[in-house]
Amino acid sequence: MSRKSTKKPFSYEYVVSWADTDALGIMHFSNYFRLCERAEQFFFESRKLKDDRIFLPRVHASCNFKSPLRFRDVAKVSVKIKEVGKRHLTMDYSIENLSTKKLSAECQIVVVAVDEKLNPAHIDQDMIKKLA
Repeated sequence: MSRKSTKKPFSYEYVVSWADTDALGIMHFSNYFRLCERAEQFFFESRKLKDDRIFLPRVHASCNFKSPLRFRDVAKVSVKIKEVGKRHLTMDYSIENLSTKKLSAECQIVVVAVDEKLNPAHIDQDMIKKLA
């Protein structure tokens, strides 16, 4: 059984660096996932989630690109927990270009809970409360 989350998205801002871009000055597609992972890290830290016994490898990642981010653009990256299951989390991301006021990308990442030996693990109630 899984449940939907209703909390407001967590957001942070990021200035696109030269190292993020390709020869055209457009942010390379792989870096959108890095922005998502930073949002996840900052979100988890803000909720005091630091359980070293549970690991969350990715089992699905997708991104729909809408409008490019360019060198020195300011991006607002938002993450929202879409779904919390006993063994998985689905996170939705929105990446907005604050410099152009356009939506740059919408991404989704699904993670599963495993222990240090990669055996399936449960997401405990304390973690669910902090995420929901």
